[in-house]
Amino acid sequence: MYGNASTPVRVELELCSTSVSADRHTGDGAPWRVSTVGLPALDNTTKSASLFDPETGEITLQHDPTLKWQLQSIVRLALPGHRIQTCMRHLRPDRREVQVRESQKSGKAYFAGLMSCGSVWTCPVCAPKIQAVRAQEVKAAIDVWEGSVFLLTQTVPHTRQDALEPLLDAFTLALRKFKGCKGYTNAQKRHFISGSIRALEITDGRNGWHPHAHTIIFCESRHTDLDQLRADLFPLWESAARRAGFTKKLSPQAFDIQDARAVCQYVTKLGTEYEWGAHHELTKAHSKRGHGSSMTPFDMLRSYLDSPDDGRLLARFAEFAYCFHGKRQLVWSDGLKKRLLGTDGLTDCQIAESLGEADPVLARITLEEWRIIRRNDLQAHVLSVVQTFGRTGLTSLLAAYRSG
Repeated sequence: MYGNASTPVRVELELCSTSVSADRHTGDGAPWRVSTVGLPALDNTTKSASLFDPETGEITLQHDPTLKWQLQSIVRLALPGHRIQTCMRHLRPDRREVQVRESQKSGKAYFAGLMSCGSVWTCPVCAPKIQAVRAQEVKAAIDVWEGSVFLLTQTVPHTRQDALEPLLDAFTLALRKFKGCKGYTNAQKRHFISGSIRALEITDGRNGWHPHAHTIIFCESRHTDLDQLRADLFPLWESAARRAGFTKKLSPQAFDIQDARAVCQYVTKLGTEYEWGAHHELTKAHSKRGHGSSMTPFDMLRSYLDSPDDGRLLARFAEFAYCFHGKRQLVWSDGLKKRLLGTDGLTDCQIAESLGEADPVLARITLEEWRIIRRNDLQAHVLSVVQTFGRTGLTSLLAAYRSG
């Protein structure tokens, strides 16, 4: 089976008493490299009561609006050379002040004028904003499609000895072989497959890293035979996985396909009931809650926040961040997005940096004031205070830190 001879990975960090290192990233274009040695897989032993905001896509602790800022601070510990070090901490070059604005749509306060990293994989502040937009795009595509829509899930055998980088490389190779083979071309013609949207997902648990892909398949016919589609595609996935180096026979759980419009059910993934559809499965995979002993990357951050360990959780997260650096969360078939939505849409960075120019300004913050806020990690508190008490409340809050 693939992975038996692979070199286990350890990402070294600079954390408390743990000796750790990482090659710092010297520019936004170049990835930061991590050194490697064996790390055990992690169990999801720590969970926090949480809420999912279906409007914004944010995952927050119950009654705790500071969570995403706390998680971002943990990411900065884990990724010393990543651009997240400046995210929501430094003023944009084209701005002279930081503003607190109030969204006319959600009624929530937010900062305008700050630099953002736009990382959908690693940033707990930027990711919810990007994921919410992406989920709306996928849902809109499903809603306007007049034919059949299916949700395909694919994975491969894996063990706790598998390092993520070679495992992910082999898995993405299998995905390319699956879509690139003659059998898939024939299946496209037979089932009138017009296009697809694919998302990568990764979890970590007792059996190590678990990569899988969710793909929305758009078929022209409204009466596509699901059983026949499954029968035609599963052998192709078995063959693609084998040719990519996964010699162990695939289990039934390695391949699943179902009606995407029917995959819209009320579940308790994040501590409260909400409607989870196929568009959420594609766009919020790495930030949602895992199942049982399985952990998503953001689960690792939440667990570290609840119970800081010796650095294993952060090292595991850093390994994930390095391997997913530069990868797209969603891959649309050529021309499909523009065909269904009329536009190619915004990039992740454009979404993260959007200011909401029409939203009212609640307070203006000087650079000297912002340094106090940043130094004391007061971002979440400032948003809450300004929205409740306005500029007067902000002045009182900062006065306490100036006098201290």
